[in-house]
Amino acid sequence: MSRQESLSVQVYLQPPPPEALHGAAAIVLDIFRATTVHAALFAGGADAVYPVADFTTGAALRDQLPGSVLIGEVGALPPPEADFGNSPTEFAAIDVSGWTVVHVTSNGTRALVGAAGADIALSGCLRNMTASLDDLLSRGATRIAVVCSGDHGGTAPSVEDSFAAGACVAALTRMRPGIVLRGGARLALKLYHAYGRAPARAFADSPHGDHLRKLAFDADFKYAAAVDASSDVIALGSDPAGRPVLRAR
Repeated sequence: MSRQESLSVQVYLQPPPPEALHGAAAIVLDIFRATTVHAALFAGGADAVYPVADFTTGAALRDQLPGSVLIGEVGALPPPEADFGNSPTEFAAIDVSGWTVVHVTSNGTRALVGAAGADIALSGCLRNMTASLDDLLSRGATRIAVVCSGDHGGTAPSVEDSFAAGACVAALTRMRPGIVLRGGARLALKLYHAYGRAPARAFADSPHGDHLRKLAFDADFKYAAAVDASSDVIALGSDPAGRPVLRAR
């Protein structure tokens, strides 16, 4: 790789404007819990996941896709129109093979919709981190954007996403020595090391995690913390109608 083609990584602690991702290979993180849910769904054999920004759009899309299910959360709990919630352990415990899923969450699915303009966009989490980064590198990416979905509709950073972004940066520095760190990459890396590279420590400091604990979603933390438990690469593309859709490859 020449100097002009040196690999750079940029971390966005909140979703950037869509145009900021043009020309980038992006990995979108929403550890609590959208992208971790995607890992659970595809591990169970789901066929496709449509990320959608709101439940009005999601309910309409479910009606347009025969046999599809609508999942997700508002305030971490499923609203009445949803068929299922947003817990990865819920989907890991049932047969989801062949499912077509419409997914709506407060942060992660919005960030994925916003990443549709990137050259490559993946749904990533700690469970499939190395597989996702390997895929981006194998495709010759020269600019990797790690996008944290954040909290409160993407208007504030989240501890868990920022920690996972730091884990991605640390992995990339091992995989490709000499990588150029830009934007929030150094900050995310420092945060990752400050927590001793231990997801449980970061999760313990997460305000969103506190909310999930109060709702008895404790099992989701262990599931989300299992680094590299999956080799699935979950890529964002378009269906024949031009709608954003995730599939595993």
